[in-house]
Amino acid sequence: MAYVRKTRDRWDIETNWGYGWEVECSEYTRKEAREQYRCYIENCGGRCGVRMTKRREKIAETEQEA
Repeated sequence: MAYVRKTRDRWDIETNWGYGWEVECSEYTRKEAREQYRCYIENCGGRCGVRMTKRREKIAETEQEA
């Protein structure tokens, strides 16, 4: 029997405008997340903090069967 992952990786792009960290968008591949991260860095122009965090997300049983 093959191993089936119970979670998947999700990268969140977060900004901090002085009121705490907020998730702006999420991506499921690191490549797409880095592209979005660079866009946010360029567009914010140093006016806010931007970070990329990796989180684990539980996969629903119906998604695993498909």
